[in-house]
Amino acid sequence: MTRGAIKTGIKNELDDQTIDDTLLSTWVQKADEKVQMWRPANDQNQSFDYWDYLKTEQPYTSVANQTKYPVPENFRAFMELKIGTDTQPYTLIDFRKRSDYTNHVVYLLGGSFYPIAIPSTDGNAMNLVFVRISDDFASDNDEPEVEKLYHQAYVEWGKKMYYNQQGDTELERQAESNFERIMIGKWRDQEIARMAAASDQAEIPRSSLV
Repeated sequence: MTRGAIKTGIKNELDDQTIDDTLLSTWVQKADEKVQMWRPANDQNQSFDYWDYLKTEQPYTSVANQTKYPVPENFRAFMELKIGTDTQPYTLIDFRKRSDYTNHVVYLLGGSFYPIAIPSTDGNAMNLVFVRISDDFASDNDEPEVEKLYHQAYVEWGKKMYYNQQGDTELERQAESNFERIMIGKWRDQEIARMAAASDQAEIPRSSLV
């Protein structure tokens, strides 16, 4: 669904064709942010990290003895860093712990990442894997980046915003519940796909994905 189709879906399901178009665009953009930020409510151990569709990579080239490198503009969260032919990835640490390590870690500070140890030669290939922030919708022809199966979540969030403005708390809760149901389905689908790919790990029963 494009943004335009989502806006039409919101109006049709609410049976209200008078909703301001600019307001609808704002609701769809907010829905996109909510989809990106979503977390399972009952994930007490915080085992879920981020949606796979938001993960990407950025190549860099090392500069001898340079201590820091800027993160991309759409950077949200660090996943891993690899430098040169070294197969061991650099993992993220709290910058306050930086003096406790001598190698294969990286910390973030002020819009840059700092690898430890610092590359001592020019020209090494560096690859940053990170979670990005989706671009904002620019027009009604743009589509959400999440798979089409879950675009109805945007319609439900728009309905929630509408009912909020109307002061109808019961229907607002119902629309929010519908949004959560769709996102839980997205989470379960991703976890099942990850388990299928992790053939070298112990299998987790699908029944555990409630």
